Amino acid sequence: MKQFAEWVIGRGYRAGLVAGALALIPLLGILGSGVLVLAALKRGSAAGWNAAAMGLLVLLLAGWLGGSPPGTALFAALVLWAPALALAGLLRRSGSLSLCVQVAVVGGLLLAGMLMVSIGQGNAGWAGRLIGELRPLMADTGAGDELFRVMLGILPGALAGSLMIAALLALFVGMSLHASLGRPGAFGAAFRGLRLGRVLAGLTLACLLALLATGQLLFGSLLAVMTAGLALQGLAAIHDTAARRRWPQGVIGVVYLLLIFMMGIAAPLLAAIGVTDNWVNFRGRGRNGA
Repeated sequence: MKQFAEWVIGRGYRAGLVAGALALIPLLGILGSGVLVLAALKRGSAAGWNAAAMGLLVLLLAGWLGGSPPGTALFAALVLWAPALALAGLLRRSGSLSLCVQVAVVGGLLLAGMLMVSIGQGNAGWAGRLIGELRPLMADTGAGDELFRVMLGILPGALAGSLMIAALLALFVGMSLHASLGRPGAFGAAFRGLRLGRVLAGLTLACLLALLATGQLLFGSLLAVMTAGLALQGLAAIHDTAARRRWPQGVIGVVYLLLIFMMGIAAPLLAAIGVTDNWVNFRGRGRNGA
């Protein structure tokens, strides 16, 4: 990892070329975003944005060769790279990973709200096209109108939460690469201290109660975003406990396998740990011998 990070930042153009190339490969886009974050953390925010511009040229060239419209590359750069670079800039200024995740969650909530408005407007713009494509797909599965309504209700939160997690994973990758250059273990220490705070935890509980009381899918959509953020705190608490008590690495591996193959169960459980940690403070109690 160190050799790769040193090579990437060895020349100003390399981060952009690597990010652009990786964005063209399925499942490797987050790694490319992490390379841009590395450039921003190591050389400054301007270097990160300059590398993104270089990467955009790579995407435009690839799109031109493949016959794709330029807007596709611009949209990909905006969605994949801009949030991660914004978080990298905030991290440089504040030095707080917790603040970055808090801001990301708030941004995810705002995005979910905007998507709700767009979908609620009916057959206008991208939302109309999306609804038109999803309705026959749902019909083919035998789903009724009620299930389709539920899916549309939670879709904004699912989309916003996915984009939020993608930006945060890119930030984590960039931080890990940056730490490998001179401070091995720094990212792990920062992640184990991650905490979203009682305000967001309380808001999550309020949304959950409102959803149960009213059945309004608005609260379910917002809850999807906050659950994703608080699941990261739950994961951080488990990592911290595993490090302090020297659990076998296989235990953490099992947690990640559950996240991959049973996300619908594992993510809410981690979020519940994250919510509780804001009041019980598992990590603080553990360090005090409680």
